[in-house]
Amino acid sequence: MVKLYYTSSSCGASNFIAAFVAGVTIDCESVDLSTHLIASGVDFYTINPKGNVPCLVLDDGKILNENAATLQYIADLAPGKVAPVVGTVDRALLQNALSYISGELHGSIGPLFNPSISADVRSFCLSKVDAKLKYINDYLVKDKSFLVGNKFSIADSYLYIVLTWEPYAKFDTSAYPNVKAYFEGIRALPLIQ
Repeated sequence: MVKLYYTSSSCGASNFIAAFVAGVTIDCESVDLSTHLIASGVDFYTINPKGNVPCLVLDDGKILNENAATLQYIADLAPGKVAPVVGTVDRALLQNALSYISGELHGSIGPLFNPSISADVRSFCLSKVDAKLKYINDYLVKDKSFLVGNKFSIADSYLYIVLTWEPYAKFDTSAYPNVKAYFEGIRALPLIQ
């Protein structure tokens, strides 16, 4: 059985949500990233040399440990449920959204979790986050309930989790009404409760 290693507050949580919504059964184990121990006491680096979550260990022992890959792998275990079918324009749009969330938004927010960054670096990072949120507000979620098509997808799972970091990373979405409405809409879905 496929096994997911994750933390409940990291982007790895989006994989847990995706599997739940898709009806895919996977084994899950939490990781303490401060000690790099999994719940059973094993050193996580012995499982995933990168030490990051999410980490999917496939039935054959192969490891996927980047969110865009792990989410799509989970989605493909239940074709059409949490991602458009492979080979369609909507699937390409989904991959585009996943790449933007991962490479642009998530990558810009990450440094904000570091309590020792200088005020200048923090200001620079916040300006990058603002630019990413503006794009999301004005193009990706404008007048939309979901990022791709008319139903919840793995891209929504990922963006939702990243937006939950607002109070912890101390960025501000209040200037982006479409982002706020999108977030509240996803948060209100019964599958997120």
